[in-house]
Amino acid sequence: MKYIFYHGTSEENAKKIMQEGFKLGQKANWKVKSKDGFVYFSSAYAPFYAMKHSTRKLALIKVEIDSIDLYPEDDWLMRALGKPVYSQEELDAVDFRKYKKYWIQSYAQMGNVSAKPDKVTILGVRYFNGEGLLYKCDPVISPINYKIMGDYYKELTKWVFDGNAILDFKRFI
Repeated sequence: MKYIFYHGTSEENAKKIMQEGFKLGQKANWKVKSKDGFVYFSSAYAPFYAMKHSTRKLALIKVEIDSIDLYPEDDWLMRALGKPVYSQEELDAVDFRKYKKYWIQSYAQMGNVSAKPDKVTILGVRYFNGEGLLYKCDPVISPINYKIMGDYYKELTKWVFDGNAILDFKRFI
């Protein structure tokens, strides 16, 4: 079964990805670098991950990934292993292959997954200005927030990818 996800990044990075595909070993967005060998995708939080770069000139890349190629996302997995706060060394020590089957829980509980870049089919890209995004929400990316707000964030992500103005998004929770 194939699933649709989004990858949030800067416009500059998205242009490179659209030309060359997803590459490993790119600069890290956070203090702890993502697990080597994997790219991260979300059904809900991609616009907010893109904002790590700025609030202008952002991009959402829409992808399709077969379920047999999915892995859990690192933050979800580390929480599941009892380490909600973890170091680079602790993440590097985890063998993702051992936990591959837990991608479905990662997806169901946080809307996030990972995959190896050669297993990802890029479906398209949408460039956008994220200035109004925080007027619509300021997410805490966590299982409890996803449980409460996940559908809202999924709809907002699709809204942005479809080219609609962020401030025109209206949905009651």
